[in-house]
Amino acid sequence: MKKLLLFGGIGLAGFGFYRYFKYQVDMALNYDYKIKNFEILNYDNQNINVSVQLEIANNSAFEILVREYDLKLFFKGKNVANAKSKVPFAVLPNDSFTLKTQGAINVQQTKVAILPFVKDVFEKKPINLEVTGFIKVKFLGINYTLKFDQESFQYSADLLKDVGLSKPIDKFKQNNPKIAKILGIK
Repeated sequence: MKKLLLFGGIGLAGFGFYRYFKYQVDMALNYDYKIKNFEILNYDNQNINVSVQLEIANNSAFEILVREYDLKLFFKGKNVANAKSKVPFAVLPNDSFTLKTQGAINVQQTKVAILPFVKDVFEKKPINLEVTGFIKVKFLGINYTLKFDQESFQYSADLLKDVGLSKPIDKFKQNNPKIAKILGIK
């Protein structure tokens, strides 16, 4: 009887450890992500240079080693930024890390996307960016690749409000409804 209880206890403990580590692996691979900052650095007639920060959260109770990443950010199908690094860094448990990216938007190639972007901004629609690429991580000694295939991130629910221009634009629309209508500002 003692052997049965001993083996039963060892079996339950083993199953408990298995469930705990499986839960932690699931938490590590169920990452949260968001666009943290999108900034125009400078521009000329040909290109608009931008900086984008992508924040990815480690939800597990274990450290994750980010070995390398290669990501491309898109707006309405047009590439706006790239991030690539092979320098490994650690992400602490229940913490997040920020990928800093820089890119150049070719004005000639993205003219098609600029008008929809401006229209979305003035209509206070969410600004969504898509990400394609991968992040290679090591978790509990296991190598894993997080793949992004046109994953959609919401940068801002209302960009005008975020940059403090919502009230002035609303006031302009109220005072100049005909001009706002001609400009397509609803």
